[in-house]
Formats: sequence, structure tokens, C-alpha cells
Amino acid sequence: MVSAMESERIDLAAAQRAAERAEAAPYIDYPPTPAWYYPVGGAWAAAYVALLGWWRTHQVWLVLGMLALSALVGALLGWYSRRAGAMPSFRRIPRELRRGYAFYLLGVLVVVGLVALAWWLLGHLAAVATAFVVVAVGLLLYDRAYAAAARRTRERLA
Repeated sequence: MVSAMESERIDLAAAQRAAERAEAAPYIDYPPTPAWYYPVGGAWAAAYVALLGWWRTHQVWLVLGMLALSALVGALLGWYSRRAGAMPSFRRIPRELRRGYAFYLLGVLVVVGLVALAWWLLGHLAAVATAFVVVAVGLLLYDRAYAAAARRTRERLA
């Protein structure tokens, strides 16, 4: 008697795509980002920059504010993990998304530079406003680019 394993033809390419699709799932299978996410991200960054203005005069409030902002990030990550079902681990990122992650990191440096420049040239309040606008717009642009790359990944793995 021949076992089932020996008598079935296995499509190795299909099996490999299925494995790759499962591996990519945390990166490409997620619900759409809610509209409130972008202004909330901008407000978080603006609050962070606002708190930095207190580093010499109100150090206790600075520390308490930073702890509160850190707690908000933790709450957001918990919410996202429950909503999406998993958090990407940043290992084995699908190739279509790697460029986006690199641009995200570059974008963070650009945001920091623009906020610092605004603070230096125009003052603390201008830096707060710059942080809000640049982060909110940056998150929106990144989300759109990420969604397009995730769509390309899903199409490749279909």
C-alpha cells in the first residue's frame, strides 16, 4: 500500500506562496486606519515638543508629562495589537514594504530636523505647531504608501 504522502502531487510553488503569505499576514492583513489616528499622532508630537519647552523650568511636570505620553503610546500599541490581531515583529518584512520602513525612519529624522529648525528660527510655539502639522501629514502619507505596498504584496502572494 502506498501512503497518501507518496501518492499526492505537491505543488511546491503554491506551498511556498502559502507559507510566505502566512508569514506576511501581520504586515498586510489589517483593518483600515481610522481618520482620527493622524491628528491624534500630530497632537501627541505637539504635546511632546510642548513639554520639552519645560526642561529647565518645570522639570517635575516635564517628567510627569513624558510618563503620560509614554502611557498613551503603550495604550495605542495595545489597541492596535488587539485590533489588527498581531504586531509585526520587523523580521522578514515583505520586500514591497522594506523601502517604506526605510523611508519612515528617514521621515522621523526629517520631522525632528524641521521641528528643531522651527524652534531655532521661530521659537517654541512654532515648533509645537510644526510638530503637529508635520507628524499628522507624515503619518497620513506613510499610511497611504504602506497601504499601496501591502496591496502589491497581497497581489504577489495571491
